[in-house]
Amino acid sequence: MDYTVSPFGVIWNEGIFNIPNKVFDKYIKLAGEYQLKALLYILRNGGQASSKDIAKALGQTQSDIEAIMEFWVEEGVLADSQIKAASPTHLPTDEQPKENTKEKKPAAKKLEIPRLTPKDVAVCIRESKDISALLSDAQQVLGRTISHAEQELLINMINYYGLPVEVILMILEFYRCEKAKGKSIGIGFINSMAKNWSDEGIVTIEAAEEKLKDLERSDRLWNEIIAITGISHKRPTAKQREMVKSWFDSFDFVMINLAADIMKENIPAPRLAYMDSILKKWKANGITTPEQVRAQQEQFEKQKQSSAKKDGEKLQGKATYDIDEISKKAMENTDIV
Repeated sequence: MDYTVSPFGVIWNEGIFNIPNKVFDKYIKLAGEYQLKALLYILRNGGQASSKDIAKALGQTQSDIEAIMEFWVEEGVLADSQIKAASPTHLPTDEQPKENTKEKKPAAKKLEIPRLTPKDVAVCIRESKDISALLSDAQQVLGRTISHAEQELLINMINYYGLPVEVILMILEFYRCEKAKGKSIGIGFINSMAKNWSDEGIVTIEAAEEKLKDLERSDRLWNEIIAITGISHKRPTAKQREMVKSWFDSFDFVMINLAADIMKENIPAPRLAYMDSILKKWKANGITTPEQVRAQQEQFEKQKQSSAKKDGEKLQGKATYDIDEISKKAMENTDIV
């Protein structure tokens, strides 16, 4: 389909202003959404505007706008004496910290995710076809223009976490689907997912597909736990995911549901740590069926009645879900709720 601007349309009624061809030819893909908007604002206002005015017009903070405009200053498109083009990592020679000539033992440093300025992002796009393709494809997957923070994150997923483009796009598609389901997640979710995949060595499409299947199963199991327990939080933590997975690896749904019933009978509010204590005790004692649970409980009650007849005699056995012991362990377990 072709599109044409009407030469006599209402769009021309309020006048025109000049935009250099270079803005489109060189920067239409290289620059971010707000970088282009900010430049258009300046061009619309006779080629000069303050960061305060730009921030107000675009609904951004003044500090964010100054960071955005640094890109245009370093590209030589704009000039502003109040914006320093040199970053802290590129100080002039006479401002570089003086090194102590005395030999020092190198201190171990914790690696941190690199922070990227708009200029750094532009350089990465120019120098890497993979990064350029990723940022372009990411906008198609998400269906919108990505922010500078998202560009920075995606670049670090390649350069810092070492993930290939195709695997990163799978993470983005999963994120988009989760958002479409109404889940309240932000870009921090993407970063955590990328870190976990990198740590687990998930760097191929096949490995990523298997991981996504595990996550899908984990979500399905979590929804079942929500249904039988009545817990209010809808998204599991990583530890909760592992805990619930271990339940279903060891027991069928009937036994897990039985543990939930016992929990409801003995505590006022649902606590997954309480269920976990019951199921761990059953696993340790080889209890795998409701019949075995009932048999153990009956044996416990008989021993309890028998011992009650003997003054001072200690109870010889315990039920497979000793309420006092389970409650104590559940309250001590603060990792899961």
